[in-house]
Amino acid sequence: TVQTLTGDGSTTLEATLTESTTMISATAADAPVTLADGADSQIKILINNSANADNDVTITPANLRGGTTITLNAPGESVQCIFKNSNWNVIGGHDFTVA
Repeated sequence: TVQTLTGDGSTTLEATLTESTTMISATAADAPVTLADGADSQIKILINNSANADNDVTITPANLRGGTTITLNAPGESVQCIFKNSNWNVIGGHDFTVA
């Protein structure tokens, strides 16, 4: 199954580890999302499915190699990560930013 989250600007959302894909809408407001540590070799895909490009999806994994956040600031942007060596490691995606 696919997890669907909607940002309202006042709540930090949580991407689950039980679904491999999380679709996040930031149409009405920014959508801050947390991502807990996964299981070794677990893959997680996060996609910005907003209806417009006014708001950001900012993902903050518990542990991220090479940064602290991943931003998807336009509809259709995505990131694919694998959890390995106690970190989420970015392995693919489209127009994401790691900072």
